[in-house]
Amino acid sequence: MARLYAEIFDLATALRSAPTVPDLNNAFRHIVQRLGPYAYALGEVHKTHAGERHLVSTTYPRHWAEHYRDQRYDRVDPTIDPAHFWRTPYDWRQLRRAEIPAQRRMFAEFSDLGFKGGYSIPLPSSPASLFLIGVASQEPAISAKDKTALVLAFSQYHHRYHEIASPRPAADAPSLTERERECLLWVAQGKDTQDIGTILNISENTVKFHLRNAMAKLDCHNRVQTVVRAICHGLIQP
Repeated sequence: MARLYAEIFDLATALRSAPTVPDLNNAFRHIVQRLGPYAYALGEVHKTHAGERHLVSTTYPRHWAEHYRDQRYDRVDPTIDPAHFWRTPYDWRQLRRAEIPAQRRMFAEFSDLGFKGGYSIPLPSSPASLFLIGVASQEPAISAKDKTALVLAFSQYHHRYHEIASPRPAADAPSLTERERECLLWVAQGKDTQDIGTILNISENTVKFHLRNAMAKLDCHNRVQTVVRAICHGLIQP
C-alpha cells in the first residue's frame, strides 16, 4: 500500500503544476491509464436540478459519448443519480437494478462496449453541486488498491481544477500544527491510526483528534482528501 501511495503522489505532481484545465485533463488521463484499461467521465452535477450537468473531461469512445447525449441517457443514468445524496464513493454494484426500459437499454449498450462494472467518486464543489467522476471497468469490480488510487488522484484533480477556475489568495491558505502535519505525512505513507500512534508514541484517540482537526481546517471529508489538499497547499511534502 505504501508503494501505491508513493507512485500516485509522484504522478500527481503533474496535476499540482498543471497551468490550464486541458493540461490538467491530460495529466489525469495519464494517471488513470497507468492504473488500467479504464474509461471515465467527470464533471459537475447539480444536487437537485437533474438537467444541470457540465461535462469537463471523458475518455469514452466518441461515438458512445455522442449516442449517450443523443439518447439523453444522462436523465436516467443510475450511476449519476446517487451523487445527489451520496457523499462517499460507491461501486456500481451497489446501485439498484435498472427499473425502466431506457436504463436497461443503456446498460445493454454499455455492456456491448466491453464494460462490466464501475466506480463513482463524488466530491463537494458548492452547497448546490458535486464534482463527480464515473470510472468504467472491463471487469465486474475494480480492485481496492485502484479505488484508493482513483480517490487520491481525483481529489487532487478536483482541488487543482478549482484552483485554476477560481484561484485562492495565498494569504488565505490554512495552517496546520506540527502534530497535524506529522499525522498526515504518515497517512500519506499508508499508515493507519494504530501505526501512527505507535510511531509518534501517542494514543489512537490523539491521532484521530489531530486528523479530525486537519480535515476540518482543510474542509475535507476523509483522510485521503485531506492529504491531497495539504500537499496542494504546500503544507506537507511526502
